[in-house]
Amino acid sequence: MKQSTRVVAIFLLLCFRICPAAIAQQTGLTVDFFGYVDNREYKSIYTEDKTILGTLLSPSLFFAIDSNHRIVGGIQYNQDFGKHRENKDRVLPIAYYNFRNKKFDFALGHMPRYERLKDVPRMVLSDTLFYDRPNIEGMYLGFQNKQLQQALFIDWLSKQSHHFRERFVVGLSGKYKIGRFFIADDALLYHNALSSNDSIEEHIQDNGVVIVRAGVDFSHRSFLDSLTFDAGIAVGFDRIRTRYDLRVARGFVSNLYLGFRRFFLMNTLYLGQAQHLPMGDSFYHRDKYNRLDLGWIPFRKGPLEGKFTASFHFAPDQISNQQAFTLRYKFRNKKTLLEELK
Repeated sequence: MKQSTRVVAIFLLLCFRICPAAIAQQTGLTVDFFGYVDNREYKSIYTEDKTILGTLLSPSLFFAIDSNHRIVGGIQYNQDFGKHRENKDRVLPIAYYNFRNKKFDFALGHMPRYERLKDVPRMVLSDTLFYDRPNIEGMYLGFQNKQLQQALFIDWLSKQSHHFRERFVVGLSGKYKIGRFFIADDALLYHNALSSNDSIEEHIQDNGVVIVRAGVDFSHRSFLDSLTFDAGIAVGFDRIRTRYDLRVARGFVSNLYLGFRRFFLMNTLYLGQAQHLPMGDSFYHRDKYNRLDLGWIPFRKGPLEGKFTASFHFAPDQISNQQAFTLRYKFRNKKTLLEELK
């Protein structure tokens, strides 16, 4: 048995052996499962034609100090299908402190990415990060009330060494609701600093983007279950110090979402100057881009959801297509659910 597989098996055994006795001691268990089959028939430049298949299993235990403070520990086991020695096969730690009440959510450590950053636009953070980098390694602070949701996070990508640069991102994401209307903001700074090797020529790189949108939500006010539309501006910047000064790219972006029972349609349009965003979707490296998603949710029961999405990418050079099926399941014991409600 390979070492990573052995680690997963031992951890799962400990979770299920310890958890029943530990519930009375303010301890809880969650097990997340994410399966994905994502076929990308990309033909445009700047994009990579590939198929992404695999599973991500994330068991974790939390230890509650009181109703607001907890320590969470676990593992993320991620493996691609068709395994061989060049395949991805990783065990990553889940280890973070979390303070949470009705308004604030603060976390420090190695924490799962999906729940906290799933609504960030693809122009800011590419969706491949959910496959390739399922953890945030850093800090997260979120605030919410009836009208406002706002989050600030830092994700440390690489520690400085002789062979590796220091790299991190700082991001902002939020929404302010006024009746049926809302204003959304998203921003990101990517900083690619130097390694500790003075014998090679390197240049500090800074990239960023700010997106501000205004929209309206007509959900449940027609025969549709969901109907939202928003539009706004995107401003990106790019600089490599000592090579060239700050370059600014501006554009218009709009989003449309329609949902009816188990079906949905999403459309994203971008018009403007080509963006240079290392952490964003590569389709935005052009001045015109439209993405159309047609989706079907064949089953949804409690914490289990299966989703099929057919995507069409309209770019000036080519039309690309993509088919993805994802399955998510999250097990929580009763103590965990009670803690989340507090």
